[in-house]
Amino acid sequence: MRELLNTVILLGALQGAVLAAVLAARREDRLANRLLAALVGAISLMLLAGVVERRWGLVANPHLLGLAAPLPFLFGPLLYLYVEALTRPASRFEPRWLLHGLPFAADVLFLLQVFYLKTGSEKLALAKVSNAGQAPFSLLLLEILLLVQAVSYLFASWRALRRYARKMEGYYSDLARIDLRWLMAMVLLHAAVWSVVIAATLLRATGYAPAAMRAFSQAIQVGSALVVFATGYVSLWQPGLFEKAQAAEPASRPLPKYQRNRLDDAEAKELVRKLGARMEGDKLYRDSALTLQALADAVGATPHMLSQVLNLHMRKSFFVFVNSCRAQELMAALADPAQRHRGVLELALEAGFNSKSTLNSFFKRYTGLTPSEFRLRRGPVKTFGVSAG
Repeated sequence: MRELLNTVILLGALQGAVLAAVLAARREDRLANRLLAALVGAISLMLLAGVVERRWGLVANPHLLGLAAPLPFLFGPLLYLYVEALTRPASRFEPRWLLHGLPFAADVLFLLQVFYLKTGSEKLALAKVSNAGQAPFSLLLLEILLLVQAVSYLFASWRALRRYARKMEGYYSDLARIDLRWLMAMVLLHAAVWSVVIAATLLRATGYAPAAMRAFSQAIQVGSALVVFATGYVSLWQPGLFEKAQAAEPASRPLPKYQRNRLDDAEAKELVRKLGARMEGDKLYRDSALTLQALADAVGATPHMLSQVLNLHMRKSFFVFVNSCRAQELMAALADPAQRHRGVLELALEAGFNSKSTLNSFFKRYTGLTPSEFRLRRGPVKTFGVSAG
């Protein structure tokens, strides 16, 4: 069983190396994919070093011990920078990002002093003491700092994704091609592996049985191999997020100080009136690709002015505002006996919904019912209109 697991881990490391090369060569989302390639490559190198160490790096070759120990200090920063480059967006590497590598560099320098430059016998003795849960306080502190760093970067990555989701809702009226679930799942998968690392560290610090610790170590290695597969392969067939984030960036960027004056109440009410007239009269919401910029142009406003009115005066994001109009038209059509012969999807597409996922999730969120349930119940139709909150 042990040899089988080692084989699985070795295959994961080798495939990860190939996958890293493929990601680095991709032209789409180039910077983001290079950062992802670095992450996959670093995890693969750690897996490979672990296999080499277990097979040849103990008594016979103690100089192989701990070669990959500093690599986990790169995992959190690279995951975070990948998310940032993909969603912020960033098209080129920024020198300040090098600061994220300082913990890795500090760990290398520290291990040079306390481990790498020691003799083979000293390394073996220190490794045995550490595996028995009696590591020096400095090494234990280093592990704690690693875990704190990992949790911090996972939290930062999750916040970056939530920020991106809000930005997309403020600019696009259809999010079917901006599905972030795969990226959120990636962050959660990394979090799951780190949770096992945290458990193993706590158990080792309390002197838990070495046999159980070996099982934890194997679980971490296998989990890391799964992370390599999921992180790399899933990202290869996902739609690009960079271009969509780039399009929405100007509208979400803070205005210069001299342009930050809010609309007064009269101006806001006038813009709300124009919105109502254009949406109800011209049914602009029927355009499934409607964006904040396009709607702002239609009412003679800037995207910032329109976003201000929607968020501050109407208490709605652009996504919710437009899809509310679509939902109201669809509700009226579903409750109309003259439309009974037409299918739900046909009516939804006519109202501006562009995908089943957006239709079902938003309509249920808006009415508490699916479109089919609403048609069967023939619930009351909300009055169409646009008003300030």
